[in-house]
Amino acid sequence: MNPQLWRLEAARRRRQLEELQTYLLRMEAEFQDLERQVLSFQAAYRQQLGAAWKEVEQLQGDLLHILEELSRAQGLESPAVPPQRKHQTLPQLPPAVAWPTPPPFESELIAPSLKDLHRRAAMRLHPDRATDPEDRIRREALMRDANLAYADHDRATLEALLIASGESPQRLGGFDVRAHWQWLERCEHLAQGRMRILRAHLVALRQHPVTILAEHVDRARGRGLDALAVMHSVLRLQVQELTQQLYIARRIPARSTLAIEFIAQWQRRWGQEPRHTPEAEQSTSA
Repeated sequence: MNPQLWRLEAARRRRQLEELQTYLLRMEAEFQDLERQVLSFQAAYRQQLGAAWKEVEQLQGDLLHILEELSRAQGLESPAVPPQRKHQTLPQLPPAVAWPTPPPFESELIAPSLKDLHRRAAMRLHPDRATDPEDRIRREALMRDANLAYADHDRATLEALLIASGESPQRLGGFDVRAHWQWLERCEHLAQGRMRILRAHLVALRQHPVTILAEHVDRARGRGLDALAVMHSVLRLQVQELTQQLYIARRIPARSTLAIEFIAQWQRRWGQEPRHTPEAEQSTSA
């Protein structure tokens, strides 16, 4: 490929890579902004509802313990554990890509002068270096092209003649096309991989239950409703009910029909069908 075309293609791919890196930065910022919002909501949720939830779960545990004792006394299977809160962690985005160091670009190096390029061409292409008459004719034609390019200040043609004769592109102004190609391919591979990771984590964060709850609470706030305050009121009602049920449970005779009915009531509420053993059936019929 003509050195000038190398430069143009490398510049095009470099611009394309920079655009992709800019897009990745926007995606990173979008994830971080959403993550901050969700974490802020999580903190507010725990501050406002954490103590009430802890009290509800403590009372549920106490009630379950009493129900297990009543079940053993009646010969019943122990009731199922009540539905527990799910503490789901937010998706954790891996660290950002560490981009490889680029090879030096032409602007960072001193390119040889046109005269120096012509001198190098003469050293490589001069007819006196021919090995046979046919080679001499070929060299004379190439040398004419080099002289014309020098006269026309045609740097690209001189570079092309030098590269065709074995000159390293890196010596023609520091542009090592192979090193640039490898660097670009590595960066493009990393960028595509990072984009897939970011897209997957953004979807996971947007669809996370905490994010969805935060959106519902935010929409309710827009309608003038404090959803967290409503949730807190519901939890306080649960605390009152569980406290009352514990009071009742502690006073129910262990081998009474009332105990069987009480156990069955909580089994249904916790999503388990009541099951009577033969001992319980005899107790009921008695």
